[in-house]
Amino acid sequence: MKLQFYNSVTSEKEEFHPISNKEVLVYGCGPTVYHSPHIGNFRTFIFYDLLNRVLVQNGYTVKNVINITDIDDKIIDRVNNEDIGFNDLTQKYERIFLEQSDFLSILPSTVNPRASEYVSEMIHFIKSLMDKGVAYNINGNIFFDTKEYSKYGKFVNIDDDSLSREDNELGKKHSNDFALWKAWKESDGEITWTSDWGNGRPAWHTECAVLGTQLLGESIDIHCGGIDLKFPHHENESAQVEALLENQFANYWLHAEHLIFDSEKMSKSLGNTLSVSDLLKKYSPETLRLFLLSSHYRSKVSFSDKKLDDSSKMIDKINRFVNNFDLATIDVQDIKYSSSHLAFLDALNDDLNTPEALGIFFDFINKMNKNINNESMTEALKAESKIFINLFNSIFSIINPSLSKKGSIPKNIQDLASLREEMRNKSDWNEADKLRRKIENLGWLIEDTKDGQKLIQKK
Repeated sequence: MKLQFYNSVTSEKEEFHPISNKEVLVYGCGPTVYHSPHIGNFRTFIFYDLLNRVLVQNGYTVKNVINITDIDDKIIDRVNNEDIGFNDLTQKYERIFLEQSDFLSILPSTVNPRASEYVSEMIHFIKSLMDKGVAYNINGNIFFDTKEYSKYGKFVNIDDDSLSREDNELGKKHSNDFALWKAWKESDGEITWTSDWGNGRPAWHTECAVLGTQLLGESIDIHCGGIDLKFPHHENESAQVEALLENQFANYWLHAEHLIFDSEKMSKSLGNTLSVSDLLKKYSPETLRLFLLSSHYRSKVSFSDKKLDDSSKMIDKINRFVNNFDLATIDVQDIKYSSSHLAFLDALNDDLNTPEALGIFFDFINKMNKNINNESMTEALKAESKIFINLFNSIFSIINPSLSKKGSIPKNIQDLASLREEMRNKSDWNEADKLRRKIENLGWLIEDTKDGQKLIQKK
């Protein structure tokens, strides 16, 4: 299947046709660095990673930009209310975002630009919009004039009275107009920049519009983000760029759905967030990653400990399967993809359908496990398994290749396993179960097979 994505502009799946046959340009809205990102934020960031990995699997080179929003009202509020400086605050949470992205096996972006490093470019961009007659000045606040841009409303019906309106208190002309620049006020303190129309700071929608065009160009292939950014953020980004440059900003707009907690979206404003750092105390990074990838990116997913436990069990099953092989010794040269491999790739090419891809991989594991149990694994089946393990991990990135047999088993684990075997031989099942739990608490799974006990390190 050729690669296709659900485009939020047309509300249809469309075959992907990049601007260049070699390099795909992708922009994703990044974190606002006033607080640690929560697991709901990382649902979106892992979606970005999935997108990039599938593009690479299809033979493309990806140039992707994930911005760092370090100019924002929430940042100023924290600086004002806490004993912390602007740079100390923003760089602390930027570092946490990058560290946690690494923990969750998110591939590094080509660049993670800070909004604060491009303010002069933003001022020039705003001035160009004013010169073109689609932006105006009210007391040092610069607004985009939606009445002067006839294509405003590509994502939503802008006549819908239920839509929230921004910055009404600043005296804008029309309800849908939005700020490009906010004039300095006393509560901003030293967080200000000088422009032709007075001191102040760029607004959020302009930050992303400028970073995207500055670092990727006037037209890009894919712009993505969480579903809550479709309006007004992406609407307003697109309007600015297209009004100024008179070309289509992004050919495909992709949006990930919310992570739900107690029937509400997970957000800091609702106070129902779960930090990644806290979750990592209980679950492995691989478990969190698989949990976030196990639902389709356009489907809401409810957070629950049971789902995380299920993901952990899935990873244990995968690791038990991988542990059957010494991958380094299996020759896969000149081996073609099987029907299972191709079905897996087709699922991913069908708008990143990870649930279907996972199901195909587990069906393959179940089929191969029957051959393993029947001692009927041929060299061809081993090669097919190695190819699928590597193919699966190039996308899901939850397998530690070092688990491929036979890794070194610590002596204390071996001793406990031997003692458990002795208890089983004596039919002391209670003691055997206690020893199993002790072994598992130390990070190892123990599986009883017809050939005896098998120890597998947990992830």
